[in-house]
Amino acid sequence: MPDDIIQFVSVIAPPLLPIFRSAAQLAVLTELFAGAAPERSIGELAQRTGVPQATVSREVARLVAAGLLVDRAVGRTRLVRARPESPIHDELAALLLKVSGPPVVLGELLANVPGVREAFVYGSWARRHLGEPGDEPVDLDVLVIADGERATVRAVRAAADGATERLGRDVTVTVLTDAEWTQGTSGFVRSVRESPLVPIELMR
Repeated sequence: MPDDIIQFVSVIAPPLLPIFRSAAQLAVLTELFAGAAPERSIGELAQRTGVPQATVSREVARLVAAGLLVDRAVGRTRLVRARPESPIHDELAALLLKVSGPPVVLGELLANVPGVREAFVYGSWARRHLGEPGDEPVDLDVLVIADGERATVRAVRAAADGATERLGRDVTVTVLTDAEWTQGTSGFVRSVRESPLVPIELMR
């Protein structure tokens, strides 16, 4: 990726939460405050957020200096976590979880479901996330591509219920098989295919 594009990605304000200085900063904070893992390495943060590792390192340094994160060295690996002693830790965690945390939370919950191939957020949250102006979404629409087995569908719906509880907003999930998604011609499938989609990373 050219340096000018990396610089643009690192400084552009995130559409869903433009109070943060950059989309890269928001991605790092969301992973550390809304994710289940207590610590992440710089490399893990880069992999999970899609932000270049050098940019992650710069953002982490700023956030450590601001007292929002703490880091420690284990051998040659730098581990980072949220700093619970920060006076705004709880408020920031709640904000990040609700506004930018859905892909992180859903990815963690759906990664534990055998038979799930892919998953996406679509609808109003995806449109806001990708920059379309509008009101704050009140719920989440999620599409899961899975094997179609009843046990898989039940597990996916249970994961959606868990996401509803953690995120504090309703999560509506639709489960389709690979064939239904790639070959389907229903109005719903066509509409979702043509709409903005935010991939949910299934970190297994």
